[in-house]
Amino acid sequence: MKFSARRNHAMSEFSDLRLFEKIRQGKTIRVCAFGSSNTERFDTGMHWFDYVELGFKNTFGGGVGQFINTGISGNTSSQMLERFGRDVAPYAPDLTIITCGGNDSNPPRNISGELFRGNLRELARRLTGLGGEVIFQTYYGCDLENLDPAYTKAIPRYMQIIRETAAELKCHINDNYARWERLRIYAPEVYRLLMRDFMHVNPYGNMVIGLDLMRRFGFELGNDKRDFCRTGLIAQCAMDILEEKER
Repeated sequence: MKFSARRNHAMSEFSDLRLFEKIRQGKTIRVCAFGSSNTERFDTGMHWFDYVELGFKNTFGGGVGQFINTGISGNTSSQMLERFGRDVAPYAPDLTIITCGGNDSNPPRNISGELFRGNLRELARRLTGLGGEVIFQTYYGCDLENLDPAYTKAIPRYMQIIRETAAELKCHINDNYARWERLRIYAPEVYRLLMRDFMHVNPYGNMVIGLDLMRRFGFELGNDKRDFCRTGLIAQCAMDILEEKER
């Protein structure tokens, strides 16, 4: 019962977002995904943001709104700020899912932890200034054993900055990193089945992130889609069990 209660709590995590009231009023919404290669669509198969769109449209109908992906591979948070006026501001999104930090934490990019923190604050300030809300995401766990040692040391620190900034600004967070790290450490051979390379997920990894987001938005996956999502559901359940064991 304890395990079920925890999962049910997670299912309503994002229910206080204002865009749900806008939907109840019959207004269309705009949801934006803003980030780097983990946001940009550059591979075959469904992307995690597709699952967000699927959840909204299966729940509220196809006319619920627009879902806009503005990810560009290789971007740091500073580069995201530079293109904000071109790629995000014109849409005035009701909700933006920000996923960055992997490039910022790469030492040659010269983005200090404090600059990264300030950039996150500024991104949130600009988005709330447009009347929108923000969900921050940490990265999925990267394959640290196969990265440069300095990079390996920096990534967890930058993910913690995301958590701290989300808490400071009272923004929601989808903390992929915490969930994926448990699986990476406990069952690395299973974890790597979700990865395209050391730094990027494959379609199954995208599926897990998307299913986690759907659950946090409170969306049910239809029975007609569960077979397609079988691999992602199994991996999600494994992460749930590992999370519960740590509590």
